[in-house]
Amino acid sequence: MITLAELRCAYGDKTVLDIPAYDLTPGVHGIVGLNGAGKTTFLNALYGFGRNAEARVRWNDADMGHGNTAFLETDTYFHPGITGREYLELFMSGPAAADVRMLNELLEVPLDALITTYSTGMKRKLALLGVLSLDREVVLLDEPMNGLDLASVRVLEAIIKRLAERGRTVIITSHVLGPLIALCDRIHLLQQGRFTRVFERGRTEGLEAELFAELDRRTDDVVARWGG
Repeated sequence: MITLAELRCAYGDKTVLDIPAYDLTPGVHGIVGLNGAGKTTFLNALYGFGRNAEARVRWNDADMGHGNTAFLETDTYFHPGITGREYLELFMSGPAAADVRMLNELLEVPLDALITTYSTGMKRKLALLGVLSLDREVVLLDEPMNGLDLASVRVLEAIIKRLAERGRTVIITSHVLGPLIALCDRIHLLQQGRFTRVFERGRTEGLEAELFAELDRRTDDVVARWGG
């Protein structure tokens, strides 16, 4: 279980996250919120990338760190002039290499081509293969479906389900609610830097209404006045 204590992040006078205490049990967790709610900042803080964040993060009563966590960031840097295979060799050895080859039969990344020739979706799939090859207990996925075609999204959903079956803790952010509702054991609503509600699997009624409540109110007001 992931245990958080005193997770706070601020940029100047603006507080981005303020989470005094929170627990995340093994399974698949979705983090949803409108732009600016703090989703990416939350994952950065969990992984230790939050330069402006303070947090105490524990995994099964031990300090959580890079040794037990893998992180798929929204944007992944690839060194120019290397192939996809050379990139993956930075991560994997032994059994991990065979596992990656197996998954790539589905994702179809041209590993012997230069990464500079890849589309956005191919780069996303390559980064995902790198993260999965680490075989960590905790997997953080920041907008993992961005840039993926429908077939690759389907494969990713199957991979996430398999990770859960293997006892991993998977934390996903997404702007798309449908896949999260289908995949997640719990969906956590992040609003103004705090978790305000948790929706359990099969009991997500009201999630969309609560997520968009303030936006819908403002939209209705503006649209009603628009055009006279």
